[in-house]
Amino acid sequence: MTFRALALGFLAVFLLAFLSYFNDDVVRSGNMISSLMPVAGFGMLALFGLLIQPILRFFGKNAPLSGQEVAVIFALFLLAAGIPGWGLVQYLPPAIMCPHHELRVRPSWATEEVVAIAPPHMLADLPPDDSSALDGYITGLAVGERHISPRQVPWGVWLRPLSFWIPLLLCAVVALLGLAAVFHTQWTHHEQLPYPITTFAKALLPDDRGSPAICRSRLFWWGFGIVFAIELNNYLLRYWGQVLIPIRLSFDFNAFRPMFPVLVRGAGDALFRPSIMFAVVALAYFLPSPVSFSMATFPFLYATAFGLCAGYGIPFRCGRMLGPSIEQSLYAGGYMAITLMMLYTGRHYYWHVLRRGLGFRSEEKIEDHAVWGMRVFLVCTVLFIGQLVMVGLDWQLAIVYTALAFMVHVVISRMIVETGAFMIGTYVYPGVMIWTFLGTAALGPRPLLIMFLVSTVLVSGPGWAPMPFFVQALSVADAAKARVGRIAKLGIAVVVVALLVSLACTIYWQYNRGAPTAGWPRSTSWFPFENMVEIKQTLRGQGRLAEAEQLRGWARLRHVSPLRGQAIAFFVTLLLALGVGIGRLRFPWWPFHPMAFVFLGGWPGYFHYFSFFLGWLVKTLVTRYGGGRLYQQLKPLMIGVLAGTMLGKLVPMVVGTIIYFVGNQ
Repeated sequence: MTFRALALGFLAVFLLAFLSYFNDDVVRSGNMISSLMPVAGFGMLALFGLLIQPILRFFGKNAPLSGQEVAVIFALFLLAAGIPGWGLVQYLPPAIMCPHHELRVRPSWATEEVVAIAPPHMLADLPPDDSSALDGYITGLAVGERHISPRQVPWGVWLRPLSFWIPLLLCAVVALLGLAAVFHTQWTHHEQLPYPITTFAKALLPDDRGSPAICRSRLFWWGFGIVFAIELNNYLLRYWGQVLIPIRLSFDFNAFRPMFPVLVRGAGDALFRPSIMFAVVALAYFLPSPVSFSMATFPFLYATAFGLCAGYGIPFRCGRMLGPSIEQSLYAGGYMAITLMMLYTGRHYYWHVLRRGLGFRSEEKIEDHAVWGMRVFLVCTVLFIGQLVMVGLDWQLAIVYTALAFMVHVVISRMIVETGAFMIGTYVYPGVMIWTFLGTAALGPRPLLIMFLVSTVLVSGPGWAPMPFFVQALSVADAAKARVGRIAKLGIAVVVVALLVSLACTIYWQYNRGAPTAGWPRSTSWFPFENMVEIKQTLRGQGRLAEAEQLRGWARLRHVSPLRGQAIAFFVTLLLALGVGIGRLRFPWWPFHPMAFVFLGGWPGYFHYFSFFLGWLVKTLVTRYGGGRLYQQLKPLMIGVLAGTMLGKLVPMVVGTIIYFVGNQ
């Protein structure tokens, strides 16, 4: 681990944090962290391995980077990737400031005084006689094309909420980093999970000859060339649409919708518009066949179940993300089942790591990075719970909430290493699940609002979350023989730098141009308070509002009234997912994999299914008619397909940035 690798790695971290919001919402050339396989990272890795590294060889024998150096740089980038974008930071400023604006335009909020329910430290500290800080945030302070100075940002109104939110988020993210270090050995070496995305990254690391070994394969260049040409052609259609011929990667079978009314009634419209995603097809080639088959078939099974229930008047969706619904309970049941199976599979190893983490002896040999990770996890988790208690949440609720919130991140991380499906569209909100099982009267408005606000920032972006990037980063470092423990420890500094820099830049650009008027981060800022209106009106109508506001601690259990339909849906999916998992462990011929329960009716499941089917079909035909030898021989082709996709999608991002700066000169 050389000095230049660390310097370049932290430079990449700083640039990502500094430019993320500017690229996403000012230039708008495609999000830098667009998914759990971001083009900004993997595209640049492909560009470096295929073009920049060979050029460096002309500057001397020591100029090219070694494989370990590239792995360290890329690992540090991945450690930061989940922080600046929709994984964390871009939710925070709207959650702090926008409720004050919505209070002025939503009469029901003012009538029910829902903003006043929130603990003061969780929202912006606005002067009562001066609205300039709020108006400037909503509309922007810049005049024309001139940018404001950072000194014009009213930082004072942010000091109080950020003094709460920054320590809270740092504790949560560092705790998840510790968990990633704990899981690394079990997932990578004991269970030997496929890590399909990092398999691609490892293939692009330079070898002893100074370039990726994969570049010496003709099949790699065939896969790369064909896919890159298709991606570039479809992008250039924007400029030369009259000259180039579009290569369509999506199909429209809506004419068949009348033949499948159950699927249509089950929100399965997207199933009639399949599309080819080359990256998903290639990743599916590296997966066990049951995983790809499950990802291809479960969207149809879910839409069928959805449609049948809708026909009997049982709605799966409630129309709002932070409200209890059958669909969210189904997702939560699947997440819980995967967590239980994961803990059961690695119970022996995790138990000994816990013992060592608590200072007890263990007969098993436990890696130092796992012991360090467990201790960091335990300390940061206690601090996270303590901060929730200090802001007004009962310690019992804080513990349950924390366990559920961390469960979401762990399951998404497990999903990325088992399936490589880099888009996630299912949402599990811990506060909603607690609401489902305890009921409205047992919780009252304030505890629910606290949990909703924390969820808005911490779990609203599972498809961009920090922990899946952590596990990928440690896997890349381990493959290059870098010290996993040292990379994990450097991750703490990476997280701090990425959080502070990206948060300051996000607030600056939002004051410069105005906060986003639409989009997921803006929408999530008002979900909690819309719930408060309904909750207060419901409790008042039942004559239980005053009583619910006074309940504390264990006294809540005397007023438990679970939401029956949602609770039943949770346990149904929990048992189904456990059954699928048991079938996978017991029967070699079992065709399904429980990871499909992470997707179910989420839009990425509908969006990915056809590509997973193609990947499964290709692998099945290759192994059946060509055997293991042909399967191994075609791996470079699939890696080339991935590289072509990443570079093909990197071009619009780079060109869009250049056009922005040229057009604004």
